Amino acid sequence: MGCGGSKGSKAGAKNDNPPIEEIDVPDLDPRYPAPTPPRTNKDDFYKASDYANIDAQVKQQASRINSSSYDSLLTALENLCSTDLQKLRAIFMWLFHQDIHGAFYSGVTDPYTPRGYMKLIKTGNGSYASFFAQLCRTADIPCNVIRGVGRGDSYSVGQSDMAGLKSAWCAVHVDGDWRLVHPLWAYFNEKQTYVNGQRPPAGTKRATVNEFFYLTDPNKMICFCLPQAEGWQLLKKKWDAKKFTRSPQFTEDYFSSGLMLPRKYTAILQAENGTCVIDFDNHAHEEPSVSATVQFEKDDSENPGEGLPPGISMTDYVIMSSSSTRKTLAVKFPVKGQYKADIYGGRNAKNPKIVQFCMVCEDTVRSPPPFPLRPEEGFGLRKGPASTLGVSDIVPESGIVLVKATQVKHFSFTITQPLELQAKLVHDTASPADLKDFVSCQVTQHQGQVKVVVPEESNLEFGLQISGRQANTTRPFAVIASYLLVDENWRKKTAVVAPTKNVNKNQSDAVRRALVAATQKSDIPRLEKAIEDFERLALSDNGDLTRARNKLIELHLKNLRMRTLERKLEPLDSAIHAAKTSQVASYLIDTKEMKDAEAAQKQLRRLKLYMHKVMALNKATISEIHRYHRPKPLVHNVMKATFRILGEPRAKIQQWSYIQTCMRQLGRNSMMTRVKQFDPVRLKEGQAKDAESYLDKTNKYLVRMCSAGAGTFYVWSNNMISEYHGKGEVEHLDIWQSSNKWTKFLNKKGNVTDRSYATARSHDQPSPNKKTEQDVFVPGPEKSVYGKDTERAASNYDEDPNRSRSRHGDARYHAGRDDDGYYDDEDDEFNSGYDWNPNAPSSARNNHRTG
Repeated sequence: MGCGGSKGSKAGAKNDNPPIEEIDVPDLDPRYPAPTPPRTNKDDFYKASDYANIDAQVKQQASRINSSSYDSLLTALENLCSTDLQKLRAIFMWLFHQDIHGAFYSGVTDPYTPRGYMKLIKTGNGSYASFFAQLCRTADIPCNVIRGVGRGDSYSVGQSDMAGLKSAWCAVHVDGDWRLVHPLWAYFNEKQTYVNGQRPPAGTKRATVNEFFYLTDPNKMICFCLPQAEGWQLLKKKWDAKKFTRSPQFTEDYFSSGLMLPRKYTAILQAENGTCVIDFDNHAHEEPSVSATVQFEKDDSENPGEGLPPGISMTDYVIMSSSSTRKTLAVKFPVKGQYKADIYGGRNAKNPKIVQFCMVCEDTVRSPPPFPLRPEEGFGLRKGPASTLGVSDIVPESGIVLVKATQVKHFSFTITQPLELQAKLVHDTASPADLKDFVSCQVTQHQGQVKVVVPEESNLEFGLQISGRQANTTRPFAVIASYLLVDENWRKKTAVVAPTKNVNKNQSDAVRRALVAATQKSDIPRLEKAIEDFERLALSDNGDLTRARNKLIELHLKNLRMRTLERKLEPLDSAIHAAKTSQVASYLIDTKEMKDAEAAQKQLRRLKLYMHKVMALNKATISEIHRYHRPKPLVHNVMKATFRILGEPRAKIQQWSYIQTCMRQLGRNSMMTRVKQFDPVRLKEGQAKDAESYLDKTNKYLVRMCSAGAGTFYVWSNNMISEYHGKGEVEHLDIWQSSNKWTKFLNKKGNVTDRSYATARSHDQPSPNKKTEQDVFVPGPEKSVYGKDTERAASNYDEDPNRSRSRHGDARYHAGRDDDGYYDDEDDEFNSGYDWNPNAPSSARNNHRTG
């Protein structure tokens, strides 16, 4: 019997007669495990390339597999597989290769067969989700059908009514976790949804499956689909319908773009002062692109106009600015109304769409001019020409600079060769010739500088273009960098909104007096509230608001500097949060103080993680190291590195007795207290070099075999050295994962097994019952790792639950993980780790991770 994709032949009728009975496939099976968030991300356990062979075999045999019954079909697929994940992949790919809507099912009358259910799908009485569930259940893979609403192709960004957007997808329980699969959206180009209760029609089949909707991480799926039953979100922090409808319209490409929205943007953005600004963060070593197209849609005001005036193109009202870690899009609106913004970008050369917003401009419009300059590559440093001319370290880094009239602004950068510079200002009404006296250039041996005196113009918005060429040449000038100089109040409604009518004069006077009084103090919360009250009434500035803002900026910068130098995580967190949520946040976000504070914050968080690992060691584990009389050289080297980092003299730590003395200290001089209080900023070059040389003589995997405690201090020392060199690379303590290349090497026959592992550990144990090498490591054919000798030897090692796991896979250390793919840190659902359960069966302990 052929598959459902058979198109019929001369001997078979090309029709679907007779009709087939409809069946009800249960969505949920109450015998299955309850829904819980998965313990790992998709990228941690699945790579599509690992299943290329399964995919190829299924594709090759799809037309020959007997699909007359579920048992025969699944037997054929299971013969290609050895794991549940492979079975799941084979089912997923077999269903993809079925031409369900193009095949004919003449004579098929049994709906409880694969071909029968494919006929139901074709006639609109079955669904891909239910069919996928039946296939998985036959293969003994728990699978539930999840129903809810989905942001399909018929969804409009900002739409609040989800009644016509019903969708169905699947949750499969594989390798101990629930995972999400949306077969329909994975197979077809269109994201179909149920309309008026009718199942979606056939779409356009994709050439290859959309991997995004296979085993999708819950914190990504929630951006597309909201289940009726809250538990099937598989998130720790659940979304409600309001949050779902208010979130932006992401595409799958957003999550692989290398760009991240740094704060909570809603689907509908309200313009401020006729402007919308969207920021994206990116890693410093990456250069994803960003662009946008903005279209005017409608005017919902009481007196609607006729749309955009003739001759106006929204292209002239959209610009992009770039720095090493942030991309900024700014949009001006020539008329009131509603606009749709499509954002494109990422690391993909095709520049796909990644997110969509609805933008609403309700401010009183003063016919704003287009941006004075629109460099194709955006404002900021142009990497290509700058690299060619040896230009780097440009200040300011951000392409958008806030200014005020008559202010002097300096732009500088490092140069590696003599250059000739040119700079010009561009304005919508004044010509560059009229503005040439407001800009000047200077070149020294190692630095180029451009000085700008901001002209007094009614529209305080200028483009600055800096160009250069090699000195003493006639080559054409190349643009090195472009800047947009804008009024410091450009993102504040108070700059253009008329004062609120019917405000009591006594009230306005009181608010102004409160603002002036708060400006004279150094109380940040008081000044924040005073500015908020002042702006809410939209009172005229008269210089009071400007002075208050400047004072608030000064106070926040001072607070950031102080907390950065103080290097205490909680006060630093508070200072950064206060600055980012301030009335003047837009002036603080790209400052040197903020970047220094965030860098210190990240480092302190890493140090806290390092400390969590060390402090998890109990006294018995530390005492074990202290009691060694003759430690192995690699253990001694680890402890030398640890105490050298802590400041002990190089000469003294060569003696093990001195290290033992240091480990016996109590109180504030105790080893654990010193480690807990250590800050890598105090680490000197000589200490770091010595410690690094000691660790170079060891290997963390072999160290862990000899001593769990020494292995922990190896990782701590290595992390401190990494911090000293500015790498900040966290080395996790869980080194016995099966994917680890050292573990694979050690597990090979002829290499170190559990028996030699136990021998290595027992070599230095102070226990009088210590086993010799002859007691444990017996020549001859290697026994199973679960054999009697192995278990006896390993028991000496596993008696302490704080030690590292053996090859039995006992994971005992919490290793926090974070998912950087999502735009909202609060919705990161994967702060999971390892948890040791001594009562669990060994197979469960191998894979168990708690949420």
